[in-house]
Amino acid sequence: MHKKVIVVGAGPAGLAASRTLLREGVEFTLLDSRSFPREKGCGGGLTPRARRTISQIFPELEIDGFESFELALSKISDGAVKHLVTLVSKKPIFTTVNRREFDNTLLESVIERGGEFVSSRVREVNRSGDGFVVRTEDLEYTADYVIIAAGVFGAKLLGQEPPCYTIASHGYSSPTASASVIFIQDGYLWSFPGESYDSVGGGTYPDCRLLPSFDEMSTRIKKCFDEELILNGTPVPLFNSDLVLKLNNAETGLLFTGDSAGLIDNWIGAGIDFALDSGRQAALSIVEDGYKGKTANERYLERLFPIARHLQIADAFRKKFNANLDEKLDLLKGRTAGKLLINYLSGYVKDPYRLTLKSLFTSGVKSRSTHN
Repeated sequence: MHKKVIVVGAGPAGLAASRTLLREGVEFTLLDSRSFPREKGCGGGLTPRARRTISQIFPELEIDGFESFELALSKISDGAVKHLVTLVSKKPIFTTVNRREFDNTLLESVIERGGEFVSSRVREVNRSGDGFVVRTEDLEYTADYVIIAAGVFGAKLLGQEPPCYTIASHGYSSPTASASVIFIQDGYLWSFPGESYDSVGGGTYPDCRLLPSFDEMSTRIKKCFDEELILNGTPVPLFNSDLVLKLNNAETGLLFTGDSAGLIDNWIGAGIDFALDSGRQAALSIVEDGYKGKTANERYLERLFPIARHLQIADAFRKKFNANLDEKLDLLKGRTAGKLLINYLSGYVKDPYRLTLKSLFTSGVKSRSTHN
């Protein structure tokens, strides 16, 4: 079977690519190894940036979720959780969604509008002439273009080296209706409230000096949130701009998106935002193939630039923030820091100066601090 485009992976990146291809009238097939709805190891936090992107790609949808207008920030001090500040905003700081329901809702929107979805595990993708051969466990497709949105290890389908990754621990606890982030040396713990549960977990930074084992991280999470939890490990890619360039220059007509390209915020672990947007940009780049003499890959890398710039700045922030953690955590108690964080979650950062300047004029955000 021949298709104009094969999209591998039905997570946010693949679904955003599929919905965009549908709107542009481009023939495609979306492949995924799983049937839906399916579970997904993820905190499920949608930033304001992600919500805006969803409304642009899926204007027909109203995404249900638990909106958090307050976020408590804490640290570990002498083995105990110490509250630092609670950010309060008139607009949602983020929204917690159930990834099983969220991904299925996006997929249903694609299918209802005529998109073709096939549940079959992709085994390999190979170049064949001017196109590609995509082999699944029971089918074979040819395609002019392939969008890889198959998670951290998607590059292995073509024999390419995938992004480096760390393991995040994730599970569910009793509902508290309270959102919190706890900073630890070289990492973070989170609790995102839902209607009937809290999504809890923890992760470490790329250059963590003493990488904890899964059991050690699980013990820390259970102690901080004071509950016996069932936790699972989920691979989280690490952003590296050189790898993004390498993968997306590997083959003309082959585009890597989302986790497969390592498009993750190394500081706060956010990835849904960049998965959605990169999927959209990949689809649009295919539509624009040949425009002004540029290939789809060249257009895609141009379209990825705002994402890549934001993620590079995010990693620089992370390194400075973590270099002297206690000192930097004290800065969070200031009102401007809360505005900075809200603006950081709401759009792509062009440079630190613009982010700071914008925050000076941001209203509707305040902080409640605990001074000890």
